[in-house]
Amino acid sequence: MQVNISGLVGRAPKCLPDDSSILEAALAVTTNDGKDWFAIRFSNAFVDAAQTIRKGDTISVTGELTFEPLSDGSTAPFKPVVAVSDLQVCDLAVSNVTFQYPLTLPLETTYEFCYF
Repeated sequence: MQVNISGLVGRAPKCLPDDSSILEAALAVTTNDGKDWFAIRFSNAFVDAAQTIRKGDTISVTGELTFEPLSDGSTAPFKPVVAVSDLQVCDLAVSNVTFQYPLTLPLETTYEFCYF
């Protein structure tokens, strides 16, 4: 199932133990009942972009949602996983400074932001 979700990165991307070519991060999506957590997987096409994402960044991803069984004894039987096919970074954190809307940037540089 194709989904589009936005939320805060709860854990910076790291390599999967069984496949070093795929990075995985945790994404928290705020709901009326608290937060829902999704595992976000970045394939080779998104590795460079994923390496710039840090904990606390706001991102929006589009991708294929699947559910993987958990074998760690957790109370939840499945983990929601989104294989990223499109990524937008909504906050840009640089040198401990977070830029948010409204923002004035130099015209000679191209930036991509999303607004909610």
